[in-house]
Amino acid sequence: MGQAAGQLGGETPAEAAHRKMRVSMVAGSLYDMVFAVINMMAPGFGSWFMEIPLPDDQIYLRFTGVFLFMLALFYLLPVIHPGAYLGNVVVAIIGRGLGALFLIGAVLFFGYPKAFILLGAGDFLFSVFHLYYLAGAEGGNPFRHYLD
Repeated sequence: MGQAAGQLGGETPAEAAHRKMRVSMVAGSLYDMVFAVINMMAPGFGSWFMEIPLPDDQIYLRFTGVFLFMLALFYLLPVIHPGAYLGNVVVAIIGRGLGALFLIGAVLFFGYPKAFILLGAGDFLFSVFHLYYLAGAEGGNPFRHYLD
């Protein structure tokens, strides 16, 4: 009694969506950190586990680990300061969506290892979760700050 419809424990639907969005951003960050560490420290393990051949010159693969680690930190900014870094969530939605298209397209159209479909599916799911929770947090229009 005394709680508005849709509220659970004093949390509004928008607050719940913000919390879930932050959780999805932390999960995406951890996902990227795992691959960053594997690319930098144990590319042979990643190659064996994902059945993806190692490139001849591993410096480039290892260097992508640095960028993945930076990306993971980028994803944590809206977790730490939700209102100030919502743009990072929008960039994550777009980037994950494009990453999914790229990885899945590489397999379907260019014959790259099927493991890339799994990585693309992971990116796609993160993109969908981020979009869904951001839309809930922002009253149905996740891009309203950018379209006014």
